Amino acid sequence: MNSKGATGWSMMGTGPIAAEHMVAAIRSAGHQPLWVVSRSREYARFFSQDLNIPKTSVEARQALNDPSVNFTYISAARERRKHYIVAAAKTGKHILCDAPIARNSRIANTLTEQCRQAGVALVVNQPLRASSIHQTMRRLLAEGEIGKLQSLLIVRGAPFQPSPNRRTEEKTEDGDILLDIAIEDIDLARFLTGQEPVEISALPGEATREDVDKASYAIRMSGGSVFQAHESFAIAEIESVVMLAGDHGALIAHGTMNGKGMGTLIRRMGGRNELIPVRERDTYVTTIEGFLASLQRPDTWMGQGDDNVIALRTAEAIAAAARTRRTVTASH
Repeated sequence: MNSKGATGWSMMGTGPIAAEHMVAAIRSAGHQPLWVVSRSREYARFFSQDLNIPKTSVEARQALNDPSVNFTYISAARERRKHYIVAAAKTGKHILCDAPIARNSRIANTLTEQCRQAGVALVVNQPLRASSIHQTMRRLLAEGEIGKLQSLLIVRGAPFQPSPNRRTEEKTEDGDILLDIAIEDIDLARFLTGQEPVEISALPGEATREDVDKASYAIRMSGGSVFQAHESFAIAEIESVVMLAGDHGALIAHGTMNGKGMGTLIRRMGGRNELIPVRERDTYVTTIEGFLASLQRPDTWMGQGDDNVIALRTAEAIAAAARTRRTVTASH
């Protein structure tokens, strides 16, 4: 049960990240997960038993109307996130939601506005923002360590893998995962650079294929830099690369997007490479800490609903650019 003075959470959905990471991260902050909500009564019961969470329900309102619940974490299937966000907004509970918050930018924008009108925070769980290495890259760029930014490169790839062997509500398709990856990469580009997408180009044909398994695109950013990305499930696993290239040097992160460790950060200056030591932190604990801080200061590093709307719109523009074989202007 909720200990005296403890802050309570409702867990909406039973996905692997919630089970394996977020429950422990919430408890690390001295808070207590009190409810598990799922459209599957069986999944909610198993999740509750596995993680020692006292209450379960198939009705979001039952959990959200509990006065012991202060916050809600939404990890449900993409199509269910709208339902839970609306319910949380109506009951005045601040929200931490996995990305994307909806299946398209129109719905995401509506949800963001509903939360704004209700006075409820809609904060987006973006693990790439929580990476110590990515946060260090952002700080060093802002401090002028590599001069004026000229380009950003993101390369990531691995064979498609189904969900881990834990009960989950969502059947994952490789096309859906590729869309999620594009949204993550676009959000990371905005986070690192502080710049907005302006014009988008993409290799033709990919957006019209049913078996899409890779994407390559380029985006001109508002500060004059160019963001290029290659994302693929058609190749053997490679070590991801995130590179910020400026007119005085470059910052290069290896292995920060594979989910298998912290990775490394190198600064290249004057033709020489320097390994930059970065203190490792648990990204999920960092996310919970960031969520709580964002309720006091909305201008923190955490992504908000509006950020996810922009990422969704940009991902949709990439698809349009590939389909029409034309450069598309970004809309914000």
